Amino acid sequence: MNSYTLYVYYSLNELRKIQQEREIYNFIFGETKKLLDVDPKTCIDITSLIYYLQVERQNLYIAYTNLSSITDDTTVIVDASIVDRALELFPLLFSDFQDYFLSTKESAKESKTLLPCKIKPYPRQKVYKYNNVKELDFIIEYATNFDIPIATFSRANGELKEEFERFNRSLDLALVDLTSVSCAIEGNKSLIYLIEQFLSSLPNVKVIVQTSEVDTLLEYFPLYFSGQESVCSLIPELLLNIGEKEPDETRVYKVTDLNDHSLVEFIEKFNHNLIGHKYFKQRFQYVLKNFIKLNRAREQPILSIFLYGVSGIGKTEVARLLASGLMDNCYLAKINFQNYSSQDSLNSLIGSPSGYIGCKDGELREKVQKSKAGVLLCDEFEKTTRPVFSFFLELLEEGKFTDSLAREYDMDGYVVVFTSNIQSESEYKKCIPSELQTRFDLVCEFEEPTAEEKTEFLDLLLEKACKKYPEKFSSIDMTDADKQWLYNFDYSGLTALRDIKRVFNYRLMDFFSDRNC
Repeated sequence: MNSYTLYVYYSLNELRKIQQEREIYNFIFGETKKLLDVDPKTCIDITSLIYYLQVERQNLYIAYTNLSSITDDTTVIVDASIVDRALELFPLLFSDFQDYFLSTKESAKESKTLLPCKIKPYPRQKVYKYNNVKELDFIIEYATNFDIPIATFSRANGELKEEFERFNRSLDLALVDLTSVSCAIEGNKSLIYLIEQFLSSLPNVKVIVQTSEVDTLLEYFPLYFSGQESVCSLIPELLLNIGEKEPDETRVYKVTDLNDHSLVEFIEKFNHNLIGHKYFKQRFQYVLKNFIKLNRAREQPILSIFLYGVSGIGKTEVARLLASGLMDNCYLAKINFQNYSSQDSLNSLIGSPSGYIGCKDGELREKVQKSKAGVLLCDEFEKTTRPVFSFFLELLEEGKFTDSLAREYDMDGYVVVFTSNIQSESEYKKCIPSELQTRFDLVCEFEEPTAEEKTEFLDLLLEKACKKYPEKFSSIDMTDADKQWLYNFDYSGLTALRDIKRVFNYRLMDFFSDRNC
């Protein structure tokens, strides 16, 4: 038996690129041999086969038989994370491996040009999602009333085809819920091949899944699923009971949701709680109002603000106030780019490609999904790398980003606040790429607070303390002398408001202790 080169891809994005230039077929026992006999100039992905053979090694000889028709014109690909296992299982078939996109020989390039094949690949379809068990009950009830075959199961095994014999190919619509299978895949990846067999044998079946498991199906079945949609797009009649409205627990509150009256209140509260920076407040109010109008006209997806100046004078507070103004006690999506100075920074941000060690999902996805406010804080942004700058260039332009698993996230209506400790306009122009500078809607230098503004800040701290400790203050007859005592410390040399806040809080605790409350 001849030995061939095994080609690897490192991420779902790379697999998608291969798909753009040629058709890719998953390995299926029996079907793959027929395919190669018809046209050896084809591309076979054996990733799911490798997972399967690790558990069902007794089928290794049959797999060899199915791949016996491989020629020099055949391209066999596999996920880079399991290429070593593939070489161990097929030492007589593959002698080495090579990055698919680093294959530069003209003969190799020609072999990757797929000729028309008599056996067409399985048509990729959408995954149709629902939010919870209650919605699944509505789906099952509808399917039962209209005699639509639907199957749900709590486990998957080698009898999948037998379980779904009643799903005849001629049916217009049949449903299968893969939620439980999706949950089990991480612990048993041999299920991937079994599900692929089922999907390829019954192309008329529509797959439904709970929203929380959509990403798993898109990750492990990239050749079968092209994206996700609400189950209501498949069965519009379900809108009466399910609807397309996002559930409250996943809703994100954005400035673009504010009506005219709410916007006035939002701005007044923001201005009251941000001490100083009058020029910024004026400019921000102007760009915010215009952003809301332009966003509703689909002209501007994201409002971007870049703030620079010394540490501790209110730059980060801008993002916190925006988030809390949209939702009380809201978690703020914050990324510190001091940790993003290495060459693989972009992997940490949007997720590591398959086969690499790192943050699988990416910090940006995790932080954005965790927050219920449409605000993102990018702290110490000047310290990151060129690839990350380029990523945000596209994000601000498009209003969406794609992670390492080719999952798209919509940030339309978000406010992104970039902060930096650079201290001059010339330094800003030196550190930030010129093409990115043109994308920022508002760039402003934050200056150190004046003596008057420091006093205003102490008044604000006392106001918030009264709301935070109502029981303690209700038992105290607060006098002007008490207030003067709280403020009676030398803060003239303190430029950072956070330092003033720290001293004030210590004095406040001492004040409570002196009055036994």
